[in-house]
Amino acid sequence: MQGKPSAAAASIVEWMVGAALHSKPSEETFAQLVEALRNHGIPIDRAFFAHPTLHPLYHGAAFEWTPATGLTRETYGGDVDAPHDILARSPVRHVIVNEVTRFRRRLSGPGAMLDFPLLEDFAAEGLTDYLLLAVRFDGFRTTADDDLKGRSGMVCSFATKRPEGFTDEEIETLDWLRKPLAIVVKIADQRQVALSLAECYIGKEAGPLVLGGAIRRGDFATTRAVVWLSDLRSSTELAMSLPREEFVSTINEFFDCTAGAVEEEEGEPLSFIGDAALAIFPIERLGEAGARAAALRAASRAAEASEEMNNRRRARGKAPLAWGLALHAGELGYGNLGSPTRHSWSVIGPVVNETARLEGITKLIGEPVVASRAFVEGLESAADWRAMGAFPLEGVPRAFEVFAPPARICAREDAA
Repeated sequence: MQGKPSAAAASIVEWMVGAALHSKPSEETFAQLVEALRNHGIPIDRAFFAHPTLHPLYHGAAFEWTPATGLTRETYGGDVDAPHDILARSPVRHVIVNEVTRFRRRLSGPGAMLDFPLLEDFAAEGLTDYLLLAVRFDGFRTTADDDLKGRSGMVCSFATKRPEGFTDEEIETLDWLRKPLAIVVKIADQRQVALSLAECYIGKEAGPLVLGGAIRRGDFATTRAVVWLSDLRSSTELAMSLPREEFVSTINEFFDCTAGAVEEEEGEPLSFIGDAALAIFPIERLGEAGARAAALRAASRAAEASEEMNNRRRARGKAPLAWGLALHAGELGYGNLGSPTRHSWSVIGPVVNETARLEGITKLIGEPVVASRAFVEGLESAADWRAMGAFPLEGVPRAFEVFAPPARICAREDAA
């Protein structure tokens, strides 16, 4: 920020500080900023801003505003090796690499300079003036573009269709607001990064609890849930016979089928233990019948996905993958366990241990899906499930009744 702000900038920046303090998403603040600028008489007909972030599925987010569409969002960089259109066709890359903070182009008239393909598009749409602003942040940015490595920040642009373009005072107002907007964006992004990482590493239900203050060792609560444990067969042999990269890719593809199905049906994957996935379907949120129905839908979805995966493997001359699944229901505890300074968000209780032991029965009886009486009794179709007998489970003082579904949810191991 340089010099004294205009009356419009001074009014808007006070509101932006409030937005930062009240945890508004950056895109909401940006959309409201554009409306505020228009209300102050600045004729904005297109606005855009983008910033990198830390997320397991993408490397940044971009937002475009027009009067017709309002604000639209696009994520970019899911494939780090694929350059994004924002950088390939617009002045954004030029501004970042050359550390330019203010870049302006007339798009019509004698002074027009259309030196980037995107500017040609804008001129064809009737835009007459274009202003691109940038603020660099400290921090590391991962990208396949060597010129952009280690660079992080925010870019925003404004364009108008007014025949004479922006006035000098309007340009100064927009430029003066560049750093306040960057501060709002950075604060909001740090909140979003914290939430994304918490949800990625802890879970979508546990993550917000931790960010909300449940961080002390011993912070525990009790809930009822359907418990899911799926386990890949012969993973030790796979690990010993495959190159590390191929083994990791295989395990991740398996988790796409199983844990991915859990997420699709509103379940919560809690942990990945080697080649096994532990998940819950909370009864408090889904209801007794709803949690069981969601778990069965997830099992069917996982079976379909794994069959598609195995067809791809067969086409490549690879052996299909077999797996087992156990379903149980009951009360469990969840919260923080660990050393004084290193915690893990965990679930504990007999129902968790029993589910792990129950999954081992799938190998013994050749049924890929098994369930406990506690799970089956809550189903409308309970009478259709096949009683497979009572089996001793390690560490469980009583024989455990095991049931198999009436229809095959997964292919038998010997059919794989």
